Amino acid sequence: MAKDSTTDDYYPFRWKVADTVEDIFVLHRTKAIAVLALLGLGFIILGFVIVGGGADNSTTNTASPSTSSPPSTAPTDDVDDSSTSSEVVRSSTTMSTTTTSTTSTTAAPTSTTTSTTTTNVPVSSRGVPTAEQLANTSAGAVAELSPTTIRVVGGQATDEEADDVIERVSSIYSDLAIEDLQVVDPSFAATSSITFRLSAPDLFDYNRADLNPTYLPLIDQLAAATVEAGSWRIEVSGHTDDIGPAEGNQQLSERRALSAAQRLISEGVSSGQVTSVGRGEDEPIESNGTEAGRLANRRVEFVLIP
Repeated sequence: MAKDSTTDDYYPFRWKVADTVEDIFVLHRTKAIAVLALLGLGFIILGFVIVGGGADNSTTNTASPSTSSPPSTAPTDDVDDSSTSSEVVRSSTTMSTTTTSTTSTTAAPTSTTTSTTTTNVPVSSRGVPTAEQLANTSAGAVAELSPTTIRVVGGQATDEEADDVIERVSSIYSDLAIEDLQVVDPSFAATSSITFRLSAPDLFDYNRADLNPTYLPLIDQLAAATVEAGSWRIEVSGHTDDIGPAEGNQQLSERRALSAAQRLISEGVSSGQVTSVGRGEDEPIESNGTEAGRLANRRVEFVLIP
């Protein structure tokens, strides 16, 4: 028996769905379109998010090796790549600037410390000279000869120079006592020469140029040292007191100098190393107003020039 078409069971399910869809598009067309549009827009946005995230990851992964690439990938000298070379130069310049800045910052405290350092003025081991000593002392070393003792006087700029004088005098007269009376002060000019002064009351008789044999060994020792050194030069000067005419004293001083020079030459010193000169009465070392002073002024001096 056939079913009644007016009952629910007779109305197929697919027709119900079709009727529902039809009702939606006919009665609720606008809402349906809006819902579909929203769904479509959502799918589009979701697609952009997925695709964009993948692109970012791809870019990051591609750039990473370039960032971490070792310096060894830089072009060698035989590759012409001006772009890469410029990058290397800039990198080098940056490193140089950083290093300079660090050095400058470190050097600043050192400069400040140095500026506050106090240097003490050295004091001579021979003591600080008095104003009178400075006024009465001439620059240069003078070794005053005698058969037993040698007194070393004169002004030196430093203790080192004064010590050098004592050492040289001692090397020539090693068997005699050396008395160091030198004055040390920076105001004295430095000199390498030494004057050996032979002055004694009985060195010369009045108006005579013959040397007293007692003092000849002192001249002989100076001659021996000069021969051994080989290159030394000696200037011999003769002196007188002021008794008698100046012209006669000048001639007498020349004969006294020549007498001493000939003694050096007779002991082996080359004549080319020795010169003699007369000073007359012009360079006294003592006052000619006393007998003792006049006797002291009758002398010969040997200026040793290394």
